[in-house]
Amino acid sequence: MSAPHVLLAEDFPEFMKRLLALLEPVGLNLTPATNGEEAIDYLQDLGNPLHLLVTDLDMPKRSGWHVIEALRKHRGAGLPVIMQTGEASYPWVKVQARELGIVLIDKTDVEHRLVPAVREALGLDG
Repeated sequence: MSAPHVLLAEDFPEFMKRLLALLEPVGLNLTPATNGEEAIDYLQDLGNPLHLLVTDLDMPKRSGWHVIEALRKHRGAGLPVIMQTGEASYPWVKVQARELGIVLIDKTDVEHRLVPAVREALGLDG
């Protein structure tokens, strides 16, 4: 089986580097998107492979909620979503994430929680 494809939507270049550094050792095909619009463009092209979406909440040119809406519209409800955001502790964000069935990770916890969450979402061992 080929490596799973993960779309990473994150607008801060330094944080994107951090995400890539954490996920590259897992052996995934990683596609970075620097804003919500770029992520949505990727999702709309059904020729682009995708197994998981990892998105920020606050991004220019469309929020993470818009990206998730586009994912569900163009790819169905079956693909897993992880949202990493500095707003993860806000009650309204927690409620929305729960209603959408997505994994929510605070940006301060990505070093500890992102790789295990990605492995679980993709059904990878170890």
